[in-house]
Amino acid sequence: MAKNKKGNLASKLLLLVVIVLLVVIGYFSINSRSWQLAQREATKYFYEKPNAKTNIKKKKVVKATWGWPFKKIKDSGPKYEDGQQFGKTGYARDHKGKPTYWHDGWDFGWGEVGKNASVLCVHSGVVHKVGWAPGIGNYIWIISKDGYVTVYQEAFINMTDIIVKKGQHVKLGQKLGVLTGNHLHLGVTRTDKPYIKKKYHAPDNNYWSDNGVWLNPVELIKAGLGTK
Repeated sequence: MAKNKKGNLASKLLLLVVIVLLVVIGYFSINSRSWQLAQREATKYFYEKPNAKTNIKKKKVVKATWGWPFKKIKDSGPKYEDGQQFGKTGYARDHKGKPTYWHDGWDFGWGEVGKNASVLCVHSGVVHKVGWAPGIGNYIWIISKDGYVTVYQEAFINMTDIIVKKGQHVKLGQKLGVLTGNHLHLGVTRTDKPYIKKKYHAPDNNYWSDNGVWLNPVELIKAGLGTK
């Protein structure tokens, strides 16, 4: 009887030892596998080249609707002297014998853009008129579908310096003519207020007054440049 008890106790101890050994073996086996996986991931991190395509976020491309009238003008905008900019200036212009310090457009000088530089379309539209009027010289008058009116004046010494015609559809960046004068005056409006002179039917009325007729061309162009 005593022998049987001793035998059973020995069997139980042996079974316990086997179980403990299996647990220990399993534990080290699992940890060894985890270590191998961790080591492999570390190797990938330090030695494998990352996938550039997955790491670079694509920029949303916005199509440009406005552009500069000359290639040499940078996206930051044109350089200018007082009197060339839009709005109130320190330069006096004449209106019926009285000085006005209001400037209804923006003057792009040949000193920055170059003589005989190509004058480019700043906003797509249809050529409404190519004409001449006192004070603005030869000009191009373009009307766009979205209601904007762009006037290119004081840039063309001769009518032959203009290469577009009435009724022609012109696209953004398209060549309109050649700068043969000392500057291009660019005027932009989008209003029901009168911008046409009755006498000459020219688009330069209210050039002397800050009454909301004329808009800042540079601000419009910068807002519509889009992304490259």
